[in-house]
Amino acid sequence: MNRLSGAFLLGLLSFFLMMFIGEFLVKPLGETMGLLATFSALAVYFFICQFLLSRGNPDALRTDWRIMLALAAVPLVCVVIMALVEKADVILAQGTGILLASCGGTFAGAFAASRAARR
Repeated sequence: MNRLSGAFLLGLLSFFLMMFIGEFLVKPLGETMGLLATFSALAVYFFICQFLLSRGNPDALRTDWRIMLALAAVPLVCVVIMALVEKADVILAQGTGILLASCGGTFAGAFAASRAARR
């Protein structure tokens, strides 16, 4: 399996991770802390996945953009569907967090992998 399809499968697993953590942490911690914990876990997940996928590439930010897009494709589609179905306050609260966590974690993972490869 190549890295592109592996990145997409890891992105698909992130949907289940997001739903699992969100379901079990939002109720006990409250909505604000539960969402914050969910988005933090998502950012760490995307960081680790992208770091492992871009490991050894000193130009990961420029050359691995397809892998980064494949990894973040599922959350991006989720936010688009959310924008079509949900109310504006839900989109602003959850959609923004999902985008920041997934895209930010992916970008940070590629950056860290490229910095590690340059050493």
